[in-house]
Amino acid sequence: MDVILGQTVTIDFTTHNPLTGQVSDCDFLPVIQIFEDTTDVPIITPTAVRRLAQIGDYRVTFTVTAALGYHKNSSYNVIATATVAGITAKGRIQDFSLVTQQSGAVFTV
Repeated sequence: MDVILGQTVTIDFTTHNPLTGQVSDCDFLPVIQIFEDTTDVPIITPTAVRRLAQIGDYRVTFTVTAALGYHKNSSYNVIATATVAGITAKGRIQDFSLVTQQSGAVFTV
């Protein structure tokens, strides 16, 4: 996914009961971490929220700004850690790169 500096991003993801495979709510809100390239410390940890009346459906929204630590020529991984039925799982829910928009075309910076 390409993201422009200053853009607000919303990512949806679902959680499932590991014993049955059914879509299920988490025991508590998932933890979200965003990592830059090979950096092992997250640059931000935005808060996930459950979509109203949607079992096991969550979203995380964040704004990509230089003040928060995003840089040109970098890529990012969004990792979610969730516990369902007492079992914790972790996975990448999205990755993105910063791009700049010029004259209606998108160019990687």
